[in-house]
Amino acid sequence: MAGCIGDNGDITEEENETPVDVPDENISEDDVLVDENGEVIEPQVYVIRLDRYTALPNYLEINRGDTVYWRNEQSERKLIFEVISEDGLWEEQRINYGMQFNYTFTEAGTYNFSVPPWHSMNSTVIVK
Repeated sequence: MAGCIGDNGDITEEENETPVDVPDENISEDDVLVDENGEVIEPQVYVIRLDRYTALPNYLEINRGDTVYWRNEQSERKLIFEVISEDGLWEEQRINYGMQFNYTFTEAGTYNFSVPPWHSMNSTVIVK
C-alpha cells in the first residue's frame, strides 16, 4: 500500500492558489528523486478542483513524493463530496464546501478516484 499524508482543512482567500508547503514526514531518502543530471527533483503540489460537477484536471501525471489536494469549490449548491480511492489508498473522504483533502503519493502506479454519483468528477493520477 502506498504511504500517504492526509489532511482536511479550510480554504481561505489567501489559499486560492496552489499550496506551497509539501508535507514530507513520510518520505524517506529512498524516495528522493534525481534527474538525469543528478539534481534533486523537489516534490510538487497539485490541486484537483471539484467544481461545477467536474474535477479539474481529471488526469494528472506526477512524480513519487508529490502531493495532490482535492478541493471542494462547488459554490452554487455547497455540496459535500465523497472522494473515494478505487485502489484503497484511504477510507472515503467527505469534503465540505471550502474544505480540502490531500494525499502524498510515495509509490509509482496508476490510481483512480471517484466522486459518486458524478462521473465527470472522477480522476486519475499516474505516479512515475
